[in-house]
Amino acid sequence: MRCNIKFKQFLENFAQAEGLSDIFRTNATRYFNAYACRLSELAVVHERPLIVGINGAQGSGKSTLSDYLSQMMASVLDIDCHVVSIDDFYLTRMERQNLARSIHPLLATRGVPGTHDCDRLRDALAAFIDPKCTTVELPVFDKLADDRTNLVRKIQMSAKPTVILLEGWCVGIPAQGQLALSVPVSNFEFTHDNGGTWRAYVNDQLKGPYAEIFDRIDRLSMLRSPSFESVFAWRLEQESRLVARRQMGGGHASVTGMSASQVAEFIESFRRLTYHAIEVLPELSADVWELQADRCIVYERLQS
Repeated sequence: MRCNIKFKQFLENFAQAEGLSDIFRTNATRYFNAYACRLSELAVVHERPLIVGINGAQGSGKSTLSDYLSQMMASVLDIDCHVVSIDDFYLTRMERQNLARSIHPLLATRGVPGTHDCDRLRDALAAFIDPKCTTVELPVFDKLADDRTNLVRKIQMSAKPTVILLEGWCVGIPAQGQLALSVPVSNFEFTHDNGGTWRAYVNDQLKGPYAEIFDRIDRLSMLRSPSFESVFAWRLEQESRLVARRQMGGGHASVTGMSASQVAEFIESFRRLTYHAIEVLPELSADVWELQADRCIVYERLQS
């Protein structure tokens, strides 16, 4: 009973601070709190920090879920929990421009596999599970500036049971077969990648460095979107929140972020792998939450 009261109090404080809707409160009460308890149980018996992958399409709520879990597990369950966002490992703008010149112009746009610093991410995950490592340093990416900052986030490790949440839209996604790559999936691909160079490069990255990173995941969990169409509304909402936070945090009031049309164009490069994830990732995941367009969970499969 006392633990339930602590859950309720923490949830209410978190939801108010983040400006979250009653849908998140319902999802957390019905699903996420029990999930956190299960991860805590696993962390206690795990010989090293437990690495958990959190997959979800853009705007599905994976970052909010990860932040909630990390703070709640530390506050209520006495478990160290650290969030690692794959987005913070995007290549710099200059590095992506170099890829665009040498391989394909679409690689100037951050997002798809091939636009992350896999070496740095792999080293960070290795440091988390190294018993001799006391501090792990993570990069910080500024999405509004579309570039990596000079900031470094330092995480202090302890001897307590620890959970590492690796969250990102492409986390855990396997490579596609050659047949799937042979045909453009949208007008966007037909126009910008009719020859298939871009999608072949992205797929090769999934086969190689990304597969090596995802192999380090001990447990994969998925927020499964109802369709790609929901992603546009979610990503537009996310962009508005990014701008609002920047302005409230002392940023310039002139910061506007992407327009609706720019968001629509930006997410097109995510379409192929978002559909691929919706189709194949549930079978590869230990835990799946089926979302409605309003992010309300309508079905849960939680591995014991």
